[in-house]
Parts: sequence; C-alpha cells; structure tokens
Amino acid sequence: MQHATPTASPDFDFGRPPFDLLTADQRAALAGALDVALYPHEAVILCREEPTDSLFVVLRGSVQERRGGEVAAVHGPGDRFGLQALYGGACGYVTGARRFVAAEDCVCHLIPRAALEALAAENPAFGTAILGDFAQRMRDLAAERSNREMAALTMARIRQAYLHPPLFVEAGASLRDAAEAMRQNRASSVLVHGEDGRTGILTGTDLRDLVVLDGRPVTDPVGPLARYGLLTLDRDDLLFNALVLMTKHAVRRVVVTENGAIAGLLGQSDLLAVLSNHSQVIGVQVEHATNPDDLRRASRSIVELIRTLHATGVKVSFIADLVTELNRRIFRKLFELLAPPELLANSCLIVMGSEGRGEQLLKTDQDNGLILRDGFDCPDLPRIAAEFTRHLVAFGYPPCPGNIMLSNPEWTRPLAGYKDAIFSWIHRPDEAAQMNLAIFYDAAPVAGDATLLQDAKDYLLSRLQDNQMFFTQFARPTLSFDTPGGLFAALFERRRGEPVDIKKAGIFPIVHGVRALALEKHRAETNTVERIQVLAELGALDRKMAGDLVEAFTILSTIRLKARVDLPQDAEGAGEGAELAIDNLVHPDRLGKLDHDQFKDCLALVKSFKELIAHHFRLNH
Repeated sequence: MQHATPTASPDFDFGRPPFDLLTADQRAALAGALDVALYPHEAVILCREEPTDSLFVVLRGSVQERRGGEVAAVHGPGDRFGLQALYGGACGYVTGARRFVAAEDCVCHLIPRAALEALAAENPAFGTAILGDFAQRMRDLAAERSNREMAALTMARIRQAYLHPPLFVEAGASLRDAAEAMRQNRASSVLVHGEDGRTGILTGTDLRDLVVLDGRPVTDPVGPLARYGLLTLDRDDLLFNALVLMTKHAVRRVVVTENGAIAGLLGQSDLLAVLSNHSQVIGVQVEHATNPDDLRRASRSIVELIRTLHATGVKVSFIADLVTELNRRIFRKLFELLAPPELLANSCLIVMGSEGRGEQLLKTDQDNGLILRDGFDCPDLPRIAAEFTRHLVAFGYPPCPGNIMLSNPEWTRPLAGYKDAIFSWIHRPDEAAQMNLAIFYDAAPVAGDATLLQDAKDYLLSRLQDNQMFFTQFARPTLSFDTPGGLFAALFERRRGEPVDIKKAGIFPIVHGVRALALEKHRAETNTVERIQVLAELGALDRKMAGDLVEAFTILSTIRLKARVDLPQDAEGAGEGAELAIDNLVHPDRLGKLDHDQFKDCLALVKSFKELIAHHFRLNH
C-alpha cells in the first residue's frame, strides 16, 4: 500500500447508511477517531501484500477495484471498501492480483479497527449493517463453488459407479443355459466366449427376441447368436464418455476393462445413479428389510450416497433433507422390527438434536427417546430399548455421551413423566436442564403415535413465561465457544496449522442463538432455516441478518461436509472414536482459496450474530 499524505479532517458524512444509525455520542466518538489521507492518481491504496487496520470511505475522487488488468468496480464519494481485508486479513481478501487504486487524486476517511469494533459492539444495528453486502458476496462465492463442482462432475470416473460382475458362458451353451445362468445370478446379460477367441454378449432382450419373436429353439447354441465387437471402456475412463458411447450406439451397457481384462459391465441405470443419486435404491432396501442386518447394509450405503451427491455438486440442504428421510426410515423400520404391535400403538419414537432438526449430514451421536401413553405398560421394554440402541451402534450411529438414548429409562417414559421433566427444566433450570430442554425442543416424531410428542410440545410451549432471566440463561450457551475469524481473523495467521472446530465456532452459535429466539416467540418449528425465516417474518430478526444467517449456515455446513467426505478412506476405518474426533475439525490452511474466504466471512457474521444475541438477551449485563 502506498503511503498517503495526511490532511486536515473534513467533516464526515453521517447521513449515509449505515452511519446514520449511530447516535449523536457515537458520531462524536467516530469523528474523533477518524484519519484522513490523500492518495495521488494511480496510487495503490490496498493490495494483497499488506494487511490493513482501517476501513476506507471515499470522501473525494474515485477508487478503482482492479482484478488483474481489468477494472471490476469503481468506488466514488461515500463508498467504502477494505472491510473484508480489515476483518479477514489481506490474504483472505484480495484474490489473485486484486488491488484498489486511486483513479484520480482522491481523499479517503480511514476508520480505525478499534473504533469500528467499539461501535459495532455498542450499536448492534450498526454492527450488522456495516457488514455490507455479505449475503451477496456469499451467493457469488457459492455460485463459483457450484460451477467448479459441476465441472468436477464431468471428471467423474467409471470406477465410481457400480459394475455388474461379468457372467461368462461358452459358445456351445444353449439359449436355455444362458437364461438359467441369468436367472441364478440375477443378471440381465451374459458374456460369450466365442470359438474364435472373441468375446460377445447376449442380453435378456436378445433372448426374448430370439425365442419369443423369432421362434428359435431354446436348445440352439448361443455362440452364433451373440453380438461381437463389444463397446469397451477402461475403468479409469470418464463416466461422461460412457454416457456418450451409450447414447451414440443406443445401448444400455458397456463392458469395462482393467489392465486389459474384463472387470464388469456398466449399466445405464448405474451410470445415472452416480450422476444423480441412488437414494431410491436405499429406500427400497429399507422397506424390504426383514431383519436388522438388512437395515445395517442399507444404512452403510448412506455414506457413499453422501459422497456421490456431494461430488456431483448437489446442494447441502438437499443432501440433509434426503439423509434425514433415509435415517428416519431406518429408525422407524428398526423399531417396527423390534417392537410388538401394542407398543407401536401406545408410544412415539422421537429423534432430537440435529436429527430432529433435519440437519444431520453425518452419523453423529444418537439422540433419541420414547414417549409412552400414560397407563400403558410393556414388561419387555428394557430389552427392546437396549436392542434398539445396540443395533444403531452397529449401523454406525455412536452412543450419545450424554446417554440420551432409548436404553436410558430417563428418555423412555410416559407422557406424564416427560411433562414433569419439562416443568423441572423450565422452573428449576441448571446447565443439564437447559441442555435437555434445548434437545427436546428440537424433537421430531419417527414412529408410533405422533400425537404423544405433539401433546408434550404443546405443554412445553404453554409453560413458558415472559421471564427474562429464564431466556437469558437459555441463550447463554450461544457464547460458550470462541469464534475466530471476523474481527479476530488474525487467529488464522497466528495459528495457521491449528484446526478450528467448525461446529463450536460457527454452526452451534447459529443453531442455538436462533433456537433461543424461536423459543422466546413460542414457535413450534424445529429446522434452523425455517426458524430463521419465521423470525424474519415476525420482525424478531432483521431480514438482512436472516438472509445472511441462512447463507452462512449453508456454507459452514457445506465446508464441514466437504472436510469430512474428503478424508482418505483409511481414516474412516480408524474406528468410531477417531471418526468422531475429526468430525468437526477444519484446517483453515488446508482449505482452497474459495473455501478459505467463505469460512472467514461466515465466522465474521457469526461473531456479529453472537453480539446481537448478547445484546438481545442481555448476556453481558
């Protein structure tokens, strides 16, 4: 950055947003802290090599924002720039060769970081507004991410798809023999060893046409009837090439080779499953499961489904909806397999936490419970509950450290018992009670009689009072964990090799802060995004902040998912404990440029939101 020439301080224009939100005393404080600098024509005001400690506001002249050799934007009198460099560090702000250059002799006000921080803390509305076009910047960056991911889709390899094992018959085998081989192996085609050393193929459609339409005897040999000159691709070839080949030749399968040998057959449906998803296949597996082992296999398939959807650029909100539905089907089916009909009719299986909110992307801790109809007794319930928990562990859902599971009698009790617990959580709150209330507030029904949960939720909301002290205590965990980034972005540079717990630093403050606001308004929604939208409609949350929170929550969830699915396969085999230990950790120095910028921007917004929650619930008093 070129050194500026100091000048006398002209009056600052407090009539421009967001500075018009400042009180008279706050304006006086800002006026006293301002610096003013003169930049000659073509002076580089801000560049990637140097950080800044001030926000720039153009007073006279104009400033060009240049990316490479092109002018990306022009900032005139009253416009401000350098906010992301101030909050996110120079490396996080200027992408490539981005510079701010004086297009003519210009004068800028410089607002010191300390003054800006003090005003943002004292005036939450100003603190929110000063973030400027955060949401739009997030949308632009997300669009860039989407374009890159969709481009990566075209680079998917055949080995990512399911290959049908090759099924061979000799040329002298009869049509009946070929049909029998297909039936026994549940195959739709056979490969034929031709007498001249070539390999041919005979499909189920070929059999139908030859025998039914052409009247061929089923004793005819397959050798002369097979089709030779197979369409082949290597296992490391692009899926896109396979799609083109199938389309060009109007076929539904190609032969896949590896090291010159036939490795299997790629079917059109299997190819499309990779390019879309195979959720319907998993759903069918769940519905047709006759024992827990069937469910375990279906549950294990969800991990690969997540990888496939993420790799093909599917939005994280869609993945969460899909995974939530599949998880709940698995839980419902497991409970139906274990519970007798009378228990199903007189209970409600519930899921809580991220599963209850419909936001679980990965197999995190179990958070479930059972509400029994008052007066109903099931002598075998302890065994059934223990079996349910044990099977979920086998499916890959670790036990809850807080023991919030069916196997814990405190979470498997009559409706009246839940109401007593809710009363205690509200009127005799301690740390454990606040946690239990928050978890139960997110509960959703999975199996059995859903009216039992609705009755308990209605009771919860009816017992809430306009007690400021209660809501203050309930909201306090929003501030439990430090949030690097934003005004503390230097942490990224000071601790460059240290990971950040993305859940504690970014996701949890949004989830719990929004949950506290929703509970205060006695709202019944459970999903975080839905709560944000309703709060905005009620005027309990500024619409701009609401939009920014949705953007940030989505991006943080995407980065968290990406950090998890990008782990090497052997890391997942390290055991459940190892998997959990790295589940929420993100290494900022390992993120790509786009993710790095988004991560810091999102954490800056989380910091601002935490200040809003602290002010609203008087957490600093």
